[in-house]
Amino acid sequence: MSIFTHTPCIALALTLAACASEPAGDSTTDSPDTGTDTDDSTGTGEPACVEDDLMPSPFAGPGFDPDKGGLQEPLQDSYVASTTVLVLRPEKAQEFVETVTAMIPVLLANPGLVGFSTAQSMKCGTARTLAVWRDDAAMMNFVVSDEHVAGMTRTSEFSTTGTVTSWKVTRAELPIAWDVAMTRASEATPSY
Repeated sequence: MSIFTHTPCIALALTLAACASEPAGDSTTDSPDTGTDTDDSTGTGEPACVEDDLMPSPFAGPGFDPDKGGLQEPLQDSYVASTTVLVLRPEKAQEFVETVTAMIPVLLANPGLVGFSTAQSMKCGTARTLAVWRDDAAMMNFVVSDEHVAGMTRTSEFSTTGTVTSWKVTRAELPIAWDVAMTRASEATPSY
């Protein structure tokens, strides 16, 4: 069973939401498969390998129920989307899950959370999240929570690099497709 198929994994991306202090390191190695560099990231916070095994969970949450037609009341013209990608340290997976699990009640209690999806690539060692919030204030309420700050301080311990970004979206753009989130992450400056 994958650690990213459970609700606690949404917080993994959000763990980075306010963590942007360390530059990404250069840990280049030579790949036996291709003879090319397979460093932890491409310098953009994205994995060097192709995530062709990406396994996303369905987008859902307190403000988005696919079984009830999607977006739930109150409807808005615009929302805030956020996405994160982490290149995880395999030896820290269990500690990472424990830290993230403590954030879940706070995340789900946030009245401004619309919905989220998580995705993982075992091949590339990446974990991704995609969340939609009613506004920036709702997102930041989670970011500054005690549980999130406690996890955020350990982000570089759990992963070698990561990127987080957020942007405005319209109601018509929801739910956001994973290719959109991945493009946004690849265009953003690495958070650490």
